[in-house]
Amino acid sequence: MIAEAGTPKLGRTSAPFALSAAITIVFNTALACLKDVYTPLKNAMSFAGHQDWTTQGVADVVLFVVLGLIFLRTSLAEKLNPNRMISLLIGASILAGVGLVAWYALH
Repeated sequence: MIAEAGTPKLGRTSAPFALSAAITIVFNTALACLKDVYTPLKNAMSFAGHQDWTTQGVADVVLFVVLGLIFLRTSLAEKLNPNRMISLLIGASILAGVGLVAWYALH
């Protein structure tokens, strides 16, 4: 597909999975902080995957795929401008990075 200069668009699958990635990035950060505060969650995750980070990684992958397929089916992500999608991914990554640094610096 060739995009015309005035109407940039992401591909049929790249838009839904980019939106899914942005949400998964924030989820991963929130889960990392939550399991440090709530010991029963960390223990349950350690029990389920023999290591809490393993379970967290599996949860991230599952969330990414499920959300990507939902967004693919609903065509919701395709309505977003590509520049907005890129900004959303960058914003989610910065938020997650700053959040983790602040969490572990203050905790």
